[in-house]
Amino acid sequence: MKFSSALLGLAAVAVATVSATTPVSDDAALAVRDTHESGLVNLGLRAHERKARHVQQQSSSEDLEKRNFVSKWGKLTYYAGHQLDNPACGGPTPTDNDMVVAVKENGGYGKCGDTVHIHWKGKMVSATIRDYCEGCEWGHYDATKGLFRKLDSLSMGVLDGIHFKLIEH
Repeated sequence: MKFSSALLGLAAVAVATVSATTPVSDDAALAVRDTHESGLVNLGLRAHERKARHVQQQSSSEDLEKRNFVSKWGKLTYYAGHQLDNPACGGPTPTDNDMVVAVKENGGYGKCGDTVHIHWKGKMVSATIRDYCEGCEWGHYDATKGLFRKLDSLSMGVLDGIHFKLIEH
């Protein structure tokens, strides 16, 4: 008991000494000091709180790049042959082996020229949006056969539950 009382007394003296010799701002006048990280920091400003402030400041920055959109509940089908003719985004007609996809026009999950990373069972492919798909709903990508084959067998027909990451341009 005497030992713990002496230890607490020593700790109180140390805190008082640090508080007296280290200037603190008005906001932190009552904060206890901690030496857990390099240098002395206020207990009220732990690393995770400083990180949150840093992220908040970054997100309010005007020159911050567009954020990438990630979803876990997409769907992938494929289209081929003459269905690839005259892509809505213009340019040459893609082949069955090109890494391109079609999406719902104004569907909110990609537009012409955007890149999408599609993940399925540990595999990932990168594709460019080159066309629009009339029958597609939100999160539904219609891919070329070559792209679909990189993820699974064509006999699957539909891959439900793909993860996709949209990289807006």
